[in-house]
Amino acid sequence: MNMREGNGKPRARGKLGNKVIENAVRDAVFEAGSARVADLAAQLQVSEVSIRKSLDELERQGVVRRFHGEARIYTGDDIPFRMHLHYGEKQKIAERAASLVEPGDTVLIEAGSAIAMFAERIKDVQGLTVITPNLFIARLFRGSRVRVIVLGGLYQEESESLVGPSVLDAIGSIGFSKAFIGISGFTIAGGFMLNDIPRAEVTRAILERGAKCRAKSWVLTDSSKFGVSHAATICSDLSLIAGVVTDSGIPEVCRRHFEAAGLKILS
Repeated sequence: MNMREGNGKPRARGKLGNKVIENAVRDAVFEAGSARVADLAAQLQVSEVSIRKSLDELERQGVVRRFHGEARIYTGDDIPFRMHLHYGEKQKIAERAASLVEPGDTVLIEAGSAIAMFAERIKDVQGLTVITPNLFIARLFRGSRVRVIVLGGLYQEESESLVGPSVLDAIGSIGFSKAFIGISGFTIAGGFMLNDIPRAEVTRAILERGAKCRAKSWVLTDSSKFGVSHAATICSDLSLIAGVVTDSGIPEVCRRHFEAAGLKILS
């Protein structure tokens, strides 16, 4: 991407210019996995000062990490970073999932980037109660009239999830009308999976409790997770799931598999 005007002069920055450069820097780092400041400046034809300012902001957002003149994709599990991956698809998933929430609902929300974007869109639902084992999700409702119940447990710093026996016990004693969970992977042989064993235990408990209290449980995921296997299985029993909210890239074999099991596919 060339950031110069047709006459070869650098594009005037201004507020919009800053964001254009920041997005271009983010895309370049994501594509390469890592990049040096000097190389980014040459590739985008802007100053190294502009590159550093963009990288400072991207690091603040949790998208990249800086190492001695080099920027690398942050590969951790924190939600702000993961929200930038497949951003457009997740926006549409969040909007579609938000239409499933009705006034007066009590919803249990686990964690994940698409889940966080979904949570942002239900802040104005009247009479809504949100139950969550994730502090990042809970904070999204600050300033709203949503009643938020946080399930306490062992704190995972990176994901901001609360896990462990106390969370599992709490889930077994509460009721809710709908649940929304994120995943890290799905295969037909293995079912829905997460890359974190303690979180998978919590999510499994949510689905099992949801079945007992006749709640509808929805999986929110972009299509890049299909065909991906991870260490911790959430469930292979699709009867625990009401449906999957995803994007149009869902593989046809997965769509047919879900539909044969009676799941609704919203894409």
